[in-house]
Amino acid sequence: MGRRTLLRGLTLAVAAVLPMVGSMAAQAAPTAATAVAVCGHTSAQPTLRQGSTGDPAVIEAQCQLDLATKPSRYTPIAADGTFGPATETRVKEFQRCAGLGVDGVLGPQTWAALNTWAAEPHTCATQGTSSTAQATLCGHTDARPTLKKGAKSDEVKEVQCRLNLAMEPFHYPPLTIDGDFGGGTESRVIELQHCANLSADGTVGPNTWAKLVDWSSRNTYCTPPRPAGYPIDGLDTAKYQHPGGAPIDWKAVRASGVEFATVKATRGLNVTDAFLTADLQGARAAGLAVAPYHFYTGTAADTGGAQADRFIAAVRATGYTGQRAGDLPPVFDLERMDDGSGRCPTFGTVGDAKVWLDRVEAAFGRTPIIYTQKSFLDACLGSTTAFARYPLQLADYRQSITQPPLPNGSTTWAMWQYTDAAIFPGVQAPATGDVFNGTKAELDRLANR
Repeated sequence: MGRRTLLRGLTLAVAAVLPMVGSMAAQAAPTAATAVAVCGHTSAQPTLRQGSTGDPAVIEAQCQLDLATKPSRYTPIAADGTFGPATETRVKEFQRCAGLGVDGVLGPQTWAALNTWAAEPHTCATQGTSSTAQATLCGHTDARPTLKKGAKSDEVKEVQCRLNLAMEPFHYPPLTIDGDFGGGTESRVIELQHCANLSADGTVGPNTWAKLVDWSSRNTYCTPPRPAGYPIDGLDTAKYQHPGGAPIDWKAVRASGVEFATVKATRGLNVTDAFLTADLQGARAAGLAVAPYHFYTGTAADTGGAQADRFIAAVRATGYTGQRAGDLPPVFDLERMDDGSGRCPTFGTVGDAKVWLDRVEAAFGRTPIIYTQKSFLDACLGSTTAFARYPLQLADYRQSITQPPLPNGSTTWAMWQYTDAAIFPGVQAPATGDVFNGTKAELDRLANR
């Protein structure tokens, strides 16, 4: 739900600063280049044009062009150090994407935009076209030794670069190409292996190399697997899904097959999400089943009642009653502190949570849904069974499980938030994705339809 703290994936660290996708992504570049060796070759950025050759900056530019344009479905070009017609064409295509003057020359403005686009995922207003796959993409080495955590070499740079080209960048933020095979690189290798149905051991052996080379060189990506067996999709939204104030196109969200949404309403005692009304009303008008949610903060003792009062007032002001067709029950977000510490809520107690739940249930005549995680309840609330009667929205982003583990005393779950980096048409930043544990008829009953 927005910026959750229970189990942050790597993408959450950049979700709030990701540029808008689609036609809104083409942004003017800075006026001067910042020397950044995104691909790990050189930070020298001389002016380059067709005919330039033998300069490490050409390989760096070609590699960066591949990273910058593949999110728009352009097949990578060869990073061979020779600035030929194919490189010039790709420079022109990139310049159009970035809203620059189109001359095929890599000058200061083009370099500056290229550094940004290669390091952070952007997309062009139009999609690229597929072409012949290239063997030399990153320009570090053609050697394919077995690599594992702890290795430091040019071969590791090649792996990191190719991982950035093989993994869908809005779900998997690009790795730093530094030649150091650390935990982040190992985790990304494991993600690739999951996608490719390989043994997920984090080691880059012959089979992993083969899949990595194949996927990085073609117009294809690894994307996070969606949980099997749960056909009904949902999402959670907050201000983080509105970069630069961009609205959500809820009709496009609904047209993509999404059936339900939970929308952030309030946090603690003093925060109402700026997009509560627009999102709650917009999602409902588009035909989604919708619930507002409250992020509980335990930063002071015995505030559950006051937090409930603020939530009740805020959502009533939008027209939410809990009883209209399309109204899902309100959601109580019970998790670790959202201050970056990952600590249990300092004054959070089962009793204070129950005060919120009881007051909101009385106000709307609906049993609230609790968003939480078994590990949180075990670590922070003594493995309590006090919430066993409530429907659950459980967060767990592991790809190795077929359903989220249930808290003590609970027998089922209603929603599973399985990723914090789902991409939905109509939403200009990654969002958390959910599935519903039931049929469409059961969702409709829960939503008064």
